[in-house]
Amino acid sequence: MQILEINTVNYRNLEIKKQNFCSGVNFIFGQNAQGKTNLIESIWMLTGARSFRGTKDADLIKFGKDFASIKAKIFAGRREQEIRINFAEGKRKAFLNGAAQRYPTEIIGTLRTVLFSPINLSLAGGGPEKRRRFLDAAICQLKPTYTALLIRYNQTLKQRNSFLKSHPEKNIDFLEVLDINLSALASEIMKNRLEYMIWLNDEATKIYSDISMNKEVFEIKYISKIMNSSEFTAEEFEKIMIEKLQKSRETDFKFKFTSFGPHKDDIELCIDKKAVKSFGSQGQQRSAVLSLKLAEAEILNKKFYDPPVVLLDDVMSELDDLRKAYIVGKMKNYQVFVTGCDKTALGMMKSGQAYEIDSGKVVCFKDF
Repeated sequence: MQILEINTVNYRNLEIKKQNFCSGVNFIFGQNAQGKTNLIESIWMLTGARSFRGTKDADLIKFGKDFASIKAKIFAGRREQEIRINFAEGKRKAFLNGAAQRYPTEIIGTLRTVLFSPINLSLAGGGPEKRRRFLDAAICQLKPTYTALLIRYNQTLKQRNSFLKSHPEKNIDFLEVLDINLSALASEIMKNRLEYMIWLNDEATKIYSDISMNKEVFEIKYISKIMNSSEFTAEEFEKIMIEKLQKSRETDFKFKFTSFGPHKDDIELCIDKKAVKSFGSQGQQRSAVLSLKLAEAEILNKKFYDPPVVLLDDVMSELDDLRKAYIVGKMKNYQVFVTGCDKTALGMMKSGQAYEIDSGKVVCFKDF
């Protein structure tokens, strides 16, 4: 999988006119606030996901303009393809090979990327919502149909929470219907998550072992309020969740929120059986997150026999030389986009192209 060319119009401060990129390492450098992260973000948007910076679509349009677009030529599915996303009136419209898509999420799975940014470093020590988001985003690229499943679950969850707020202990029959629907969707989400967790644990533990030179044992655990066992049938899970929802109704009506479900689950990262969040050093936390992201790339590569595009946004400066060297070694068969404020990081990279960005424009690029 490879990005061949990118063109942007009115996207943030970028003015990228049909810029070509190499199949190896593409090093994007320049001073702060010149557009390096905006370029990484534009590539990420082409996967069908929303901004990893939490920005609303309307705010991605350059100030004073009423529309923006990102267009890329990519090599995927053994052929050259084109993805375009237009932003206007607070909405976005996706096009694949010139054909308009009903929803922007329908392009998910066409361009697969793995993003590692300073925001990801909080995966080890932050709240459970970030780890759930990481897990779900990874599964969506692996199984695009999972996106629709998440949307249906969140819509049903929103409907149930709205009912809890506006209909205190009335019309229980309707609540029964919501509970049945929510439990069925939750069962499918759980099966997908636990299946992915097996792959993630296998790859991430190997990677962490390499980084720590076999001195520490890394493990990832899925923490659920519904059930601890990963061995269950869809019918068993639905039954248990419905029972949990029924028993928690009094509490749910009181707090006007659904107490149980995949939206309350978490991933626990452990080193030598101790939680990284509570006991891990800064170096251990960064190694744990690095292992997760590199494992995500390895899973996509093995499942599709095609390495995803790797986006490293200003993370090399956050890592020591050992971890930098490990990333460079692991990424030798991937197309990589890496950003930095200066060219010192190039010393660890054997070949590729360097691009300088100034005021949103690529002012020069050359081989290294």
